Amino acid sequence: MNNYLDIANGSIIFLLCAIVIAYVLAQAVIFMRKAWARGLELGMEKKSMKKVMINSCVVSILPSLPILIILLLLMPSLGRYFPWLRLSVVGSGVYENMAADVTAKAFGLEGIADNRFSLEVFVSAMWVMTIGIIWGPLYTAFGSRLIQKGIKVLKGKQEKRFQAIFASMFIALLCVFSGPYLSSPFRIGTTGVIGLVPLLVLIASIAISWLLDVAAKKSNIKALSEFCFPISLVLGMISAIIFSQILG
Repeated sequence: MNNYLDIANGSIIFLLCAIVIAYVLAQAVIFMRKAWARGLELGMEKKSMKKVMINSCVVSILPSLPILIILLLLMPSLGRYFPWLRLSVVGSGVYENMAADVTAKAFGLEGIADNRFSLEVFVSAMWVMTIGIIWGPLYTAFGSRLIQKGIKVLKGKQEKRFQAIFASMFIALLCVFSGPYLSSPFRIGTTGVIGLVPLLVLIASIAISWLLDVAAKKSNIKALSEFCFPISLVLGMISAIIFSQILG
């Protein structure tokens, strides 16, 4: 089918996504009502609880901005409804974009923004994005005790190296994600050299994150530390636009 977006933006996909999202929203409302009732049982003042709820809503807005941006980036290729579902349940902006991009590349495309995106790629991306994310909750539900036991054993035998081991694992993970961007000036795509823009955006994002961390430590402003990731992500995306305009 040439225009697969007729299906991606169709009523069936909307209905399936809406059912899942409505179920998740219902859970949130139920837990909120139970928390409110429990607070009253403990003798907490309604005024204090309302203040906590309002503050929680306010501090949730900024971290949600990158998610909204990624939603807008995914919609041209995956339609209006499926990205809405993925980013509303257990998905994350980084994972969903990466999973969709990897799927597109597995079909020989340049990425999720490739204009050769088809119904076959779209359905495959749906499966990859959905199945790939379920293992975290499953591990937590059925394997949390074994994981904690393994960590205790590791910490007991390698107590002095425990922090170094996990730091090394995290650095390795960063290398996996950042590797393609570090090599972007030397990679060849269907339209030629990928270019300097991905590398410059990576460097700019690292610099912004480092500056925010330094500013947070010197100013003792907790908000800078707490919102370091979303701010870096948003500014990194803005730098991508700037570099693209400058370098063409």
